[in-house]
Amino acid sequence: MRVGIFVILCCIFFDANGRNIEFKSLGYHETVGIPKAKSLLRSERLRIVGGGPVPSVTAYPYQAGLVTLLTTGQTSICGGSIISNTRILTAAHCWWDGYSQAKQFTVVLGSLTIFSGGTRVVSSDVIVHPNWNTNTVTNDIAIVKISAVQFNTQTSFPPSTSLHHNTVTILTNRVCQQSFDITIQSTHMCTSGHGKVGTCDGDSGGPITVLRNNIRMQVGVVSFGLADGCQSGIPSVFTRVTSFLSWINANL
Repeated sequence: MRVGIFVILCCIFFDANGRNIEFKSLGYHETVGIPKAKSLLRSERLRIVGGGPVPSVTAYPYQAGLVTLLTTGQTSICGGSIISNTRILTAAHCWWDGYSQAKQFTVVLGSLTIFSGGTRVVSSDVIVHPNWNTNTVTNDIAIVKISAVQFNTQTSFPPSTSLHHNTVTILTNRVCQQSFDITIQSTHMCTSGHGKVGTCDGDSGGPITVLRNNIRMQVGVVSFGLADGCQSGIPSVFTRVTSFLSWINANL
């Protein structure tokens, strides 16, 4: 299956049985989020591997960026998606990664650059899935509550862009498991890295979507992958949204 994938800044790394793993959980902010935030502050440029710039707001109007203030006072970044005018869906490790605790998100809407432009809403009201486990990287999902925003019909972004997108292929979990020491659970979903495409630094919490009957639906939230997998053809792993529909609906 070919699916549209677009993500906005955020990826993590840690070791498991000698392999560097980009787990959107353990130590994400220190290893990836903070350095990526500093880099983007300098350049306001982002990449997903093999992707290209997003041309306009109408392409992916539900994309959100999260500028993350940690309890240490440092700044990190993540992505998210708009699921209502008061709720943003993201990864749990963006709030707590096993080492670093966030204390505030600045939600960035309607901009292709995370540190400038768009509508910005500050929130510390975050619902992390109660079974979020940084060791198994399961239930890596969270909802950010924001004050109500008004949707509009803006049709273009500034030419300087940090938001990129790409098209990837969804793998079976059995095939995906061959690339990881950690267990790929039924609540995970994977995409192929064939052709050196997939998520990379700065993609955590962002959405992966499929287009069915001309309707774009979110099916995953960027979670983890191998640290050396950005351009080496390793699969990317997402939290499977359909596994958490009841929890999401209960917190809308």
